[in-house]
Amino acid sequence: MQIVSVDGRNPEVFRRFFEVRDAVRREELEFPVGLGLQEARVLFTGDHSAARSDGLGLVDGDTWAGIAWLDWWLLDNTDTVDVELAVVPAYRRRGVATRLLDAVIERVQADGRRVLSGMNSAGDPVTGESVGTAFAAARGFVRKHAELQQVLELPLPSEQLAALDRPVPGYELVQWREHMPDEWLEQFAVLLTGMTEDVPTGDRTIESTRWTPALIREAEARRVAQGRFAYTTAAVHTASGELAAYTQMGGTPETPDRLSQYDTYVHPTHRGRRLGIAVKVPNLRALQSGLDHSAVLHTFNAPENTPMIAVNEKLGFRPAAQRTTWERTL
Repeated sequence: MQIVSVDGRNPEVFRRFFEVRDAVRREELEFPVGLGLQEARVLFTGDHSAARSDGLGLVDGDTWAGIAWLDWWLLDNTDTVDVELAVVPAYRRRGVATRLLDAVIERVQADGRRVLSGMNSAGDPVTGESVGTAFAAARGFVRKHAELQQVLELPLPSEQLAALDRPVPGYELVQWREHMPDEWLEQFAVLLTGMTEDVPTGDRTIESTRWTPALIREAEARRVAQGRFAYTTAAVHTASGELAAYTQMGGTPETPDRLSQYDTYVHPTHRGRRLGIAVKVPNLRALQSGLDHSAVLHTFNAPENTPMIAVNEKLGFRPAAQRTTWERTL
């Protein structure tokens, strides 16, 4: 078996690489999450300010035995590389993951980085344990953080949404699709930065991202290039004109049965007013207006983020798995 590098420029090589990752996720997860083929290739081939992606494959003749997906952070967390390993069932317990990990470590050290971070999404909802976590612990990785995956089957009955729709006095809602109105750019950058600073990250070696209007526009352009769509609902404090809270949900036509609840964030000065559910309900209504089929909406929250988990439970989300993050210092 030989190691091959994957940068996305060869469509057929990238397709084989991607299919291993996607198939393993679909096998391991009740409700698989992940990018579509076009979404993923844009990450590998585009020119991005915040991160670049590439990978390795272990190939046995014409058969792909396993892959390693790498995300290299460029603006913050520049000592860290994120890795995801996936091995096809027929090649498990044959040293494929170990060989890929050794090749990854060699590349990461050659680049001068010192932290290798990996995420396991297939853990038991309560314990977080899985075959992947056992492999990580045996290879010197230390568990640093956990997140509960919750899922919601859509569409929800309109009467269920109506029963939860409670306007908050002193706030009005604004919504947009792929492109944020210019008037909210500066304030939205503040909220996005707050999200990265406030979200629980356990003991991870991680720096918060300082969002700017330019980074927001770049992320929007990348999302459009990937064929993704997004719905955003934000709450505006009418007395001050400040953005107080937001939520974003979306997906891609490549995987129409898989939708994602992205961020939901309430500025600290506006918490305790039910703004979390106040933005989620109308955003769900907008998202469902574009659905003509059933789908599953996914979200992840740290177990200690009890307020947001409680909001999700009111909407009908249920636990599906526990995602854990592991680190190894090189």
